[in-house]
Amino acid sequence: MSGVSAIRSTPFQVALVAASILFVTALHLTTPLESVTLHEIYQRLYYIPILACAILFGVRGGLGAALFASLAYLPHISMHWQHSNPDYALNQYAEIIIFNLVGIVTGVLGDSSRRARARSERTAVELQKAYAELRQTFEQLLQADRLTSLGELAAAVVHEVRNPLASIRGAVEIMEDAMPVDDARREFAGIAKLEVERLDRLVGEFLRFARTPKPAVGPADLGEIVRAVATLTEQQAASQHVRMELHLAPRLPPIGVDSEQIKQVLLNLTINALQAMSGGSTLTLRTLEEADGIVIEVEDEGGGVDPALQARIFDPFFTTKEKGIGLGLPIAYKIAAQHGGSLTMRNGTQGAVFRLVLPKTAT
Repeated sequence: MSGVSAIRSTPFQVALVAASILFVTALHLTTPLESVTLHEIYQRLYYIPILACAILFGVRGGLGAALFASLAYLPHISMHWQHSNPDYALNQYAEIIIFNLVGIVTGVLGDSSRRARARSERTAVELQKAYAELRQTFEQLLQADRLTSLGELAAAVVHEVRNPLASIRGAVEIMEDAMPVDDARREFAGIAKLEVERLDRLVGEFLRFARTPKPAVGPADLGEIVRAVATLTEQQAASQHVRMELHLAPRLPPIGVDSEQIKQVLLNLTINALQAMSGGSTLTLRTLEEADGIVIEVEDEGGGVDPALQARIFDPFFTTKEKGIGLGLPIAYKIAAQHGGSLTMRNGTQGAVFRLVLPKTAT
């Protein structure tokens, strides 16, 4: 069959075409020669399987059906019409030539139509892919704009809050020093200092989100970074009876990243994954090399993220944890963006899969 044909012939279709041609030939052979009108009708019937084969299978199909019809019709012409009506026989030989011409022309048109349809299908797929990429890029830009705006707001809030916190801490310490050692009020002063320290740490998280430092880029082995993160978290995993598995692609090329920032991202993802898992589960860290960059995936078996919440997990201050502040994932997202990469999340078979993509030419 034709190489451009998108439809392959099947034994049933071939048998049906062949049977149709043989049936028309049988009509010729069983009809008296005096019934010239019927014979003229029958010879036109040959065009039906020829056209069908050309449309279905292209130029080779059309030519093949035409040749088969020619071979099936020739004995009738040579044995019957050649002797009884030579002029009419000559007309039938010309008809056989037309069989083949029709098969070829229709087959060429069929192939051309099939190629045009295939091009249209490819174009539709490419447009759909481009639309999906454009939508993803728009969502990333929207997320980045939100992060930038909130970062500026957080920086202003931090500046206004830290000074009063320092004053409160100093005042509490002065009052504590003035109290006797056995005074019960010293306990309340201690509580106040602890709460001030907690607020100061919280404000520090805001500041780190607002002023994520520019990456100090240098050649780095991402496989080594993943191993270092696994080493840092293996004790926590062991205490939870969670098994850690590393699936690292061999011979990954070094790329330019800030190793400490990427380690911070992976630590955040790994600790979040461990917090979502129970004993007997498996936490998987893997690296992949793809055409557009190096991929690091963190996959847990913690049940995944509610689809209704997936669109918000990278929003600042959004968290499902009782004591969380909702800045870990936004900071990780921001670091990935500063490296020219991306951080996305999807639900896998048993849990969440976070995918960090870093371009091979990361800056």
